[in-house]
Amino acid sequence: MYLDGKALLDGQVAVVTGAGQGIGKAIALALAKAGARVWAADVNAEQAANTAKSITEFGGTAWHVQWDVSKVEEATKVAEMVAEISGDAAILINNAGVHRRAAIGSPNYVESWNEIMAVNVDGVMHGITAFLDQLKRTKGCIVNTASINSFTAAPNETSAYVTSKGAVLMLTKGLAVDFAPFGIRVNCVAPGFIETAQTAGSRANPDRVAFVTAHTPMKRFGQPEEIAGPVVFLASPLASFVTGVALPVDGGFLAL
Repeated sequence: MYLDGKALLDGQVAVVTGAGQGIGKAIALALAKAGARVWAADVNAEQAANTAKSITEFGGTAWHVQWDVSKVEEATKVAEMVAEISGDAAILINNAGVHRRAAIGSPNYVESWNEIMAVNVDGVMHGITAFLDQLKRTKGCIVNTASINSFTAAPNETSAYVTSKGAVLMLTKGLAVDFAPFGIRVNCVAPGFIETAQTAGSRANPDRVAFVTAHTPMKRFGQPEEIAGPVVFLASPLASFVTGVALPVDGGFLAL
């Protein structure tokens, strides 16, 4: 991926949360292939290390770090480590997320709600807060992982998860306005139904598969790599006048 003869992201430092598997890993690999130097961050240290190893095996530059995004003190430590080892981050991808299926009114609903919000919403805020000074210096960009559930609810999607992803969408828009004076762009991607470990249960349920295919014009689940491309675009100079946008990558789900 080149622009004016240079790698599209040409040595920029990128930090990707939830990079140990699935969409996050695909994003980390794609950013590296576009020329970024990538920090693969994940709550699972072994998976983060495996992602970084995959990048270095094809000649990219990568580091890995264990990071529970729900903990504000960890965000601060990771940001300090990034600046010290690789220099200021120019790209922050807030991808880490969890999905719990406790229904409202069930005994563990409040616990489930708190966990979802701590990772999916507070985790995004902690990362942005920790890296804000670096992003100001680099006039960098932020890409958050929202969801089609930022726009619409669907059967078997709990109210807590839908609420968290709606919050990511509005946080993206609000910060795009707040950060524009600093030259920082803030966007998000909104994946549809993607083949990842998180959707394994849904993909094993024939009724769920029938719902997805019936409501997706492209009649299939997406692949993690199909989210990575749009993220690279939003992080790149090709999107230099794009901010505050939520880009659905959903096979047409939201078009129906």
